Amino acid sequence: MFIIKSCTVPIKKNKILFVGPFAPPFNGDGVKNSILREGFEKEGYQNFEWFDTKTPKCLFPFMVLKLVWKVIITRQIILSLNIKGRFFIIPFFWVFRRVIKKHGALFVIGGSFDKQLYRLTVFLRYPFLLMLRSLDGIFVESESLKKGIEKFGLKNTIIVYNPRKDSGDTWNLTNKNRNKIVFVSRVTETKGVTVLIESVRAVAAKGHNISLDIFGPVDTAYNSKFQKLIEASSGIVKYKGVIKPEEVQPMLVNYHFKVLPTFHSGEGLPGVLVEAGMAGVPIIITRYNALPEYFEDKISAVFVEPKDVNGLTCAIVELLSNDELAIRVSDEIKLVAKPFRLDFIIKQSVEILESKGWKLTK
Repeated sequence: MFIIKSCTVPIKKNKILFVGPFAPPFNGDGVKNSILREGFEKEGYQNFEWFDTKTPKCLFPFMVLKLVWKVIITRQIILSLNIKGRFFIIPFFWVFRRVIKKHGALFVIGGSFDKQLYRLTVFLRYPFLLMLRSLDGIFVESESLKKGIEKFGLKNTIIVYNPRKDSGDTWNLTNKNRNKIVFVSRVTETKGVTVLIESVRAVAAKGHNISLDIFGPVDTAYNSKFQKLIEASSGIVKYKGVIKPEEVQPMLVNYHFKVLPTFHSGEGLPGVLVEAGMAGVPIIITRYNALPEYFEDKISAVFVEPKDVNGLTCAIVELLSNDELAIRVSDEIKLVAKPFRLDFIIKQSVEILESKGWKLTK
């Protein structure tokens, strides 16, 4: 028990509070956290308490009050948050850590945390860096992000990849999936949807048999433009709705290849690329942010430049017509995906936390 001004606070010494959004909706942060939860539970770790930060706006004050209380009474806290959550919740943790000794770790979602730190004013950046130094670990998804964060003097940064489950479904090029390509991600301008649709129409205009299926939640601000693009495609492009995480890998193997021409500023390593890798589905992606760190052009992926309709058109034609390239990318991308398997990530995370004095119990 811990006494604060004669008030008795029941401290949960061995509990681990995991804070972050969970799916649904099926966006990057929610999916990652849901997969991590499943992984820890599958391995038998029972001392986790899962706190979902996703809440309706009208209930936001009540969520904050509940979270503050949970942070006060828990000694071990994992924060797995996007940009808004990081800048809002980490200060809470830091304040209460100064009153009651606590362990803390941060799973960074996305690939632009270093850029976000740089954009802070000096008066905000210095205290926030002080808060980050108090954490046992900052888990990031790429070497480039690790180096970017370490430039601010943070030495507690560790690479822990974005985990995915392997459904066991594997890709083979057949007459059923030939010439069918797929996009799976948030449907918005910065994910390259407009560029992709324009490229697919250009490929069809060259006389190639091609179709494009699009899966994912459509951003409200992009919906009107998206619907017009679909209508103008003359049936070549179809929107297939939102797909559940466990359905992604089995769905991907029904296509010739996957295309993600993203130029989204916060892009890290999209989990769907890992799922494509586990299945051996060939991919076309942009040379953007940390993506070249994971894949090699014409070996484990086909690279194009961001916003380059002509370049993407040529890449699609090449992969449609070159079966040897598609099979080579399929074989090599499987090797890229190996370190991202959920069981490996859970084992790695547990070893890191226990080395910092955390207590995880089965």
